[in-house]
Amino acid sequence: MEKIKLVEWGEKLKTSGAQISKMFSGKMKEILQGPTPESKMVDQATFETLEEANWGMNMRICSMINSEELNGTEIVRAIKSKISGKNVASQRLSLELLEACTMNCAKVASKVVSEKVLEEMVKMIENPITHHSDRKSALQLIRAWGQSEDLAYLPVFRQTYL
Repeated sequence: MEKIKLVEWGEKLKTSGAQISKMFSGKMKEILQGPTPESKMVDQATFETLEEANWGMNMRICSMINSEELNGTEIVRAIKSKISGKNVASQRLSLELLEACTMNCAKVASKVVSEKVLEEMVKMIENPITHHSDRKSALQLIRAWGQSEDLAYLPVFRQTYL
């Protein structure tokens, strides 16, 4: 009986170890790889000293995603990292950039889902130290996505909104 429990426990450890290894290797790759062109563009658009959104840069990013000069997945990943950051201005500007990209780029909405950006937004909303205006912006964006007929093919938006 104890052997069976040990085998089960060993399998759980092996599975957990593999998951940790995968997460660690992904983070190491990210650290060692350095900034991508996409993350540099997102950094410029969400620089913490900006007082308001740089709509010219936001629309340029959208245009470059649509023309496939920039990778939409990498843009969404870079935005996600800014949303999960602690800087109020960067969070606000990231939400505005994310909104621009989802409204103007055909496949970005599905990347928001696949990269778990919605989950990060919910964490941001639930975090008590998140600035009120950022929390409000995230809620408005989730509400708009959840009520959108165009995004009905991605039920996670509606589920998250509800």
